[in-house]
Amino acid sequence: MSLLVTADPLVLTGGVLLLSISLLAIAYPDRFVTSRAIHNVPGPQGIPILGNVLHVIPYQGRTLEWLKYLIDTYGPLCTFTLPVYGRGILINRPEWLAHIKHHDMHWYSRGAHELAILGEFPGRKTPIVCEGAEWRLLRKAILPIFTVKTFTEHVSCAMDRVIRETRELLTDASEKGIAVDWNDLSGRITLSIFTLSSMDLDLGLIESDVGCLQQAFELCDAIAMLNRISSRRLLNPLWRWTEIFSGDRVRFKQARAYVRNLVASIVHKRKAEISEGEKGHVNDWLSELLVRIDDPAAIEDLLVVLLFAGADNTQNSFAWSLYSLMAAPQWLERLRAEAIKNKRTDGEVKYEDLSRYHVHLAVFYETIRLWPGLPKNGRLAVHEDVLPALPEHGLPATKIEKGDFVFWSDYHMMRNEMVWGPTANVFDPGRHLDELGHFVRPSAPNFAGFGAGPRFCPAAQLVAYEYVTCMAGILPYFTFSAVTYDPATGETLSAPEMVDALTPTMGGPFMVNVKQHEGMQ
Repeated sequence: MSLLVTADPLVLTGGVLLLSISLLAIAYPDRFVTSRAIHNVPGPQGIPILGNVLHVIPYQGRTLEWLKYLIDTYGPLCTFTLPVYGRGILINRPEWLAHIKHHDMHWYSRGAHELAILGEFPGRKTPIVCEGAEWRLLRKAILPIFTVKTFTEHVSCAMDRVIRETRELLTDASEKGIAVDWNDLSGRITLSIFTLSSMDLDLGLIESDVGCLQQAFELCDAIAMLNRISSRRLLNPLWRWTEIFSGDRVRFKQARAYVRNLVASIVHKRKAEISEGEKGHVNDWLSELLVRIDDPAAIEDLLVVLLFAGADNTQNSFAWSLYSLMAAPQWLERLRAEAIKNKRTDGEVKYEDLSRYHVHLAVFYETIRLWPGLPKNGRLAVHEDVLPALPEHGLPATKIEKGDFVFWSDYHMMRNEMVWGPTANVFDPGRHLDELGHFVRPSAPNFAGFGAGPRFCPAAQLVAYEYVTCMAGILPYFTFSAVTYDPATGETLSAPEMVDALTPTMGGPFMVNVKQHEGMQ
């Protein structure tokens, strides 16, 4: 006792700290503190107290590569431990994913870490983040966008206009011999369609002069910045502090302020039109939303998440599709032939015509299979559960404890050769056509491109309609070829790659040469 009284306080504190660390190291010899032990599931060896922190650090900004490494090394089921997530369980079987999705929002939740990240972007009051009664209210608020009535009365008209303007732009590019960034143009097309059809708003992103593409596309740039920074936060428990030093925090705030200021101005203008009873006012989805919801924060968040979906998710399907088609010219020709065969004389594709575009739908779904809307995802178990046994694959039932975090990658799962066969990584729309050439929609659980369960993406049919209409309205008129070198420097241009983001974002430009298709001038 006398030794404790006379000991230096710093020495005493150090001794207590050392003893505490030693005890924690004994209690958690191979896993993160507070994580439960598990012995019947393979996974990388962790270190005392920190678990697999050192293992994941080299993969910062390369989450999909890390998940691929785990899948290749340990198989369809493995485990690890990390700060904020605790015990992680990585699954790579569609049957297990269907089980998780079925119980989403009941036995599984997003977890505090992901909620904090997604609450900053796209926003706390969105169907992506909310659960329970609030989720049902917000989900109901956006459903009118995805009805046949909206497709017919608003989306179809918007696409007629945007596709016509896009053809004029591409014709100008062809005549002037100017290469076009298809990735950027895809974003302009999809965002223009969304704002015109849902808000009666023309952002002026597409003009008949190809020079308009040199003008900054600030909204898309801001959303891309938010998308990528948000993704980097997922495996970084200290993001609130590390972003101060990396500069990401400032960039994030600036990008978010730009998007939210734009949304606020749109809402303010429409509210003024409604209150003043302005003649000629369009009764579109935005007007209905302002009448239905009396919560400014919810309205703002909903518009942000829908702009995100319009500017990014749909853009990705356009960009990756042409990228794949240029490497498979036989499918490009089949698309052209089908578009010419089904062409209307009174405008672009109407919604009632969609089922006639078998090849277009097959190409679209194959693109989504290879580049799904959310390449990586996860859920926190808020209830004990058991992943069902899959005896046909030699996989036993696996218990999920309350507090475990289940991870999966739609990107890797839909490229799994054990599910999709030896050509799983090959772009082959033919897998979605029957012997008569008719489109066969890929079924769950193997196909999860639009999610499943209560959070199934309501935009699935709208995105398919937009894709078919835009491709059928553009591809017959032009021939595209990849720009392989920079004419200014003579350097070879690398092929587009997917960057780490919440969505399958094509990094950088995808430059293509454009020529008017013979006979379609």
